[in-house]
Parts: sequence; C-alpha cells; structure tokens
Amino acid sequence: MRQPWIYSAVVDGVFILGTPFLITGAVFLFKDYFSPADSMTVVSWAILVMAVDVSHVYSTIYRTYVDRDTMARHGLFLLLLPFAVLVTCIALYAMGSMVFWRVMAYVAVFHFARQQYGFLRVYTRHEAQGTWQRRIDALAIYAATLYPVIDWHLAGQKNFNWFMKGDFAYFVRPDYRIAAFAIYAAILGLYIVKEASLLLNQKPGIPRFNFPRNAIMAGTLLSWYVGIVYFNSDLAFTAINVLSHGIPYIALVWIYGRKKHGGTSTGGILPVLFRPRYVALFLLTLLFFAYIEEGLWDAWVWHEKNHRALFDAFHALIGGAGPDSPYLRLLVPLLSVPQITHYVIDGFIWKMRRDNYGWRETTLSS
Repeated sequence: MRQPWIYSAVVDGVFILGTPFLITGAVFLFKDYFSPADSMTVVSWAILVMAVDVSHVYSTIYRTYVDRDTMARHGLFLLLLPFAVLVTCIALYAMGSMVFWRVMAYVAVFHFARQQYGFLRVYTRHEAQGTWQRRIDALAIYAATLYPVIDWHLAGQKNFNWFMKGDFAYFVRPDYRIAAFAIYAAILGLYIVKEASLLLNQKPGIPRFNFPRNAIMAGTLLSWYVGIVYFNSDLAFTAINVLSHGIPYIALVWIYGRKKHGGTSTGGILPVLFRPRYVALFLLTLLFFAYIEEGLWDAWVWHEKNHRALFDAFHALIGGAGPDSPYLRLLVPLLSVPQITHYVIDGFIWKMRRDNYGWRETTLSS
C-alpha cells in the first residue's frame, strides 16, 4: 500500500501530521514557561489567537468565495449562508449572552473534533478496510478528541476556558471520570489490536501499515490529552489546541490552492498566492482579515486593557460600545458570522464521499 499523502511526505509530515507533536514537545520542553496559570501574554495571544486561530477561519475564503468554480456551482448558497448565520446568532444572543457563548463553545468543540475525523478519512482513502475496521478508526478518533472534553466537564472549572468562563456546563463527578477513562482506554486498546491484526495478516511485499493515518491518530491523542487533561494552563491549552487545529487547516487550504491554481498561467492573484515563494503573502492576507476582526471585537465588545496598544486605531475611530450597550445584541452576532460560517461551510467543502465541491479530484488525485 502506498502511503496516502495529501501533498508530500515532507509537507504533510511537518504542517499536518507533525504539528501536534512539535507543539506538544515544545510545551514539555519549556514546561516552566507554559505551566503557570497566568502565563498568557499579549504577544502569545496575538500569535496564537489572532495570527493562527482567527486567520485559519479566513483561509476558507480561498476555498470558497474567491474560487470561481466553487462560486459558479454554489454561489447562491455561499452568499445566503452568512445572512442565515447572522439571523440564527441574533436569535441565540437574544436568549442570553451565556446561552449564545455556550452554544458557540459546543459547536466549536464539534468542529475541532470533526476536523480530526476528516483528516483520518483522507488518510484512509486508499485502504480496503472492512466495515468494522472503519468503525474502530472512527470510534478511536472521536475518543481521542471527546474524552478529554468529557473529563474536563467531570473535573470542573480549570485555569482555561474554550471561549469564556462558564461557557461549559460542568458536572463534577470523580467516579464518572474513572469510568470515562476506562472506556477511553478500552477503545484505544481496540484500535491497537486492530492495527496489530492488520500487520500480522499482511501479504508479503504489500505493507499494511498506514503511516499518516496512525500519525494523525497518535497526534490527536497526544495533543488533546496533554492540552486539556495533563496541563491546567491557559497558555498550554491554547498553544496546543490552536496550533494543532489551525496550522493543518491552513496547510490543507494552501495545498488545495497550490494544486488547483499554482501551476496555471492565467491572470489574477491566486496563481501568485499559491506559489511557494509567495506563501508569506498568502499568510499575510489571512492575518490582515484576522487583525481587522479582532480590532472590531476589542473596540466594540472586549475592551481588553492589555490589548489596547494593538488596537488603538480601532478605539479612536469606532470605539464606544460598553459592556451594557444594547448594540451588543447585534454586534456580537455580527462579529461571530465569519467563525460560524466557517464551521458550517466546513461541513460541505471537505466531504470525501459526496464531493460536490470538487476538491478530491483536485487535491487527492495523486
């Protein structure tokens, strides 16, 4: 079985498969820096949240809104979707700000978990596995992502939150934590047994070990467990969680763009952005959109004193909405539209089986 890389062993290995191992290793190596509860600084926030987490949301536009083929086939849906998201967000926020943020938190968890499942499916596309083997894979990847979140709920409030304090509904039960871990360990054991059986039954000259699939599984297990269960630090959680999610996603969008636009000689900016020499320009466009969004959030909603220096221009030009402002009922949902739209679109554009958005042939054909 040839290894099912998306782009190449090096690119996949560094930017998709290797990211969780690299960042988790860095957190352990510099444990004294990452461990304290109050170790998040303005610089680390700007790098992790703005430059990676928010930026990866905007990378979706290169897969959709500025992709002519995608807009030609799905333009009406893509143009109407943000308005539908806005109306839904306004309705949720009208029920209460914490209702809104709680729904946002759980939708985000689902989105993060589904990305890992999606990569798993990409890396199993050449395998002739039986139904039970595919189900074990799915069970294991969901256990790797959801068990740490379940343990978090059963352990109670930590030194970090998904979005803000109180966005999760905690059920503190130490006895349930033990039971959850036992189920988690049993599922991982089942996956190991399945892998061992594949190796033992492989035919001579036809290896059955899928390196990228096992790497995505191991990286997910490591990063989610260490970031949520092992450490109790905002910086450690944010660094591992955000980088392990955002960097592979941006890499996947760039690979798609490179394979579709990078080799063409047609006019426009896309053939330029998706050349290796201009990857910094591609990233800067994402950072530009992220900076604008975060500036609006800070001036209208958060009013973070520590971030004031980053967004002085926004406060001077458009600042004014206070924490009790009635305009927050519109401003918070409005500013949430890019993120929620990204979540919804992701449920369509990367499908493997029903690929109506034409990425499998473009990106995974080789």
